[in-house]
Amino acid sequence: MRILVLLLFLCLSAQAAFVSVNIGDSRLQSSHWVSDPSGIVGLSFEAGFFNEPSNLIDYKLSLDVKRFGYSYDDGDEVVSFWAIGFKPFTWSVTYKKIMFEAYPSISWIFAWNNVNRAMEDHSFDETFDSRRFCLGYGYRLGYYLNDNLFLGLNADYRMVYWNFHGLHGGEDSWISMGGWGLSAQWNF
Repeated sequence: MRILVLLLFLCLSAQAAFVSVNIGDSRLQSSHWVSDPSGIVGLSFEAGFFNEPSNLIDYKLSLDVKRFGYSYDDGDEVVSFWAIGFKPFTWSVTYKKIMFEAYPSISWIFAWNNVNRAMEDHSFDETFDSRRFCLGYGYRLGYYLNDNLFLGLNADYRMVYWNFHGLHGGEDSWISMGGWGLSAQWNF
């Protein structure tokens, strides 16, 4: 936790720093065997630097804390994950206050809810097991209301290594979770 606070402090004290919040839908995106799947509320908090919206083409770097997952049985059961993520480069194009950006990311899952026992034993038994890392990507499109405030639509997706072994004859594989939402960003 101290490392996270230190990194957030460094991000916020850097020039061209920003904070962002995203809220939206998160659901299974890959083919699956889950009965009656539906979504949950996905949420992320992000802090970063190098953001210069006055540039036509820009690059920035950020850290985030994110909740994602899915529900099933018409929303009666929820599987959710909390992850700390790093976006090593986010490329954006801004023209007349309209901005589009795209990014890859890597995240480490530090908490989860309602994961079945086989999945927990197989994929989350070690603190830094490679299965607790997930790859992701996303993009945003929106408008700068002024020099500091950006509002837009975002899409964010995560690939989690999922243990289907022994369940419905499935094999272990990467499964995608995520969806569309709303985004707000404040530039310092």
